[in-house]
Amino acid sequence: MGKYTVIADVSQKIADLLSEGMVPDLIADKNGIGLCGPDEKGDFSVGIYLYNIEENNDFKRSGMVNISYGEQKFPPVILSLYYMITAYSVSDIKFRAIQEQRILGRVMQILSDNSIISGEDFGNEVMGADIRIELLDLSTEEKMKLWNDTTKPYKTSLCYRVTPVELESTKGRRISRVTEFTVELKDGAEEKQYGDR
Repeated sequence: MGKYTVIADVSQKIADLLSEGMVPDLIADKNGIGLCGPDEKGDFSVGIYLYNIEENNDFKRSGMVNISYGEQKFPPVILSLYYMITAYSVSDIKFRAIQEQRILGRVMQILSDNSIISGEDFGNEVMGADIRIELLDLSTEEKMKLWNDTTKPYKTSLCYRVTPVELESTKGRRISRVTEFTVELKDGAEEKQYGDR
């Protein structure tokens, strides 16, 4: 199941997908794509901002998970991760807007083409569910509320939800299995025992 690093692993996977699809055609090198908030973009040309994490109740499990013959774990927490992706072109002012629009178009293309990621790569073993990347239909007002940098105007951004992501529980319990049982037959038949010997 997904260890405590699974959130960071999913974020890095998104950065890697964008890097593979944009370097060197639109972005000079992979260091131009990274995880950051809108107010701390640094030298990034593409910023990936994890702005929210929620429990996904559609996939919630209540039963224990069998780990081995004598051990069970509590069920994982199933998460939805929410990202805002923003383009920051370093081109001359005359070409900046068109370059940022090209970057956003390519981001949409890449994440649409890779909208399903194998859940096994991130420990989704309990459900066996693949992870989906979904473009969210948020209004400009909703996106502006997510924008942290109040000193600079909002830049057009894309918002995505990535789910279901399993975060495993570290709490477990030992269990004992039935190894012997007795069957009592009616009509005076003799009692018989079954089980492991």
